[in-house]
Amino acid sequence: MDVVAGGEFAVGSDKFGIGLLNKRQENFVNSAYSSVDEAACRELNRLYVEEGIISTCKPGCFHCCGQHILTNIAEAQALAHYIKRKFSRDQIEDLRIRTQQWHAWDITRPGRHHPTHIDEQLTFSAYHYCPMLVEGKCSAYSMRPIICRTHFVCSNPSACRPFYDPESIEDDPVALKSVMAATNPFSVRIRDHIENAGFNFYGSIMPLPHWLSIEMNWDFAILPQRKKSNSVI
Repeated sequence: MDVVAGGEFAVGSDKFGIGLLNKRQENFVNSAYSSVDEAACRELNRLYVEEGIISTCKPGCFHCCGQHILTNIAEAQALAHYIKRKFSRDQIEDLRIRTQQWHAWDITRPGRHHPTHIDEQLTFSAYHYCPMLVEGKCSAYSMRPIICRTHFVCSNPSACRPFYDPESIEDDPVALKSVMAATNPFSVRIRDHIENAGFNFYGSIMPLPHWLSIEMNWDFAILPQRKKSNSVI
């Protein structure tokens, strides 16, 4: 596997263990996650008390897990380390299969075209959802990315269904943007951590399943493009 290394990070699990990777990386990201969760909770409470706004997100709802979940190199490597520590061999193999199925379906891959009609798509099934989703629950909930931790809506939950879901509706979800604003300082902390290590934060953002396959060193991984700039993945 071609490895793109720089600063405190290295892409690909054959270099998993360099610098701040492994436990230290996971601890850093976990610290940011704790701050994000506290800030989100405070803002949700404020919205309820001051504006009477209540999030319609409830346990058991996972429609948003069918959207493209974007993450960065720091969160991806922390998630991969968590999986390697916590998951059994069978769980990892099941995750590998789900991730490979997601890749086979992914319409963002080069050469794939956005379908214009439901009947042109593959049969709707669970593997279109995030590979971390198991029986309607996130299998790595404590390590879910910031984008998952800050996505709250006050609209019909069905509006969050992905376009390929036959039960999706035309209405757009109404996101509680103030939650994202309240947690932004901690997203910036992760961004700065990545850029201080010599990487372009925005250049490291990809769908979670793509990062997952890279960091788990699976043979169907699509590596990020190497660029001439030393600071860009």
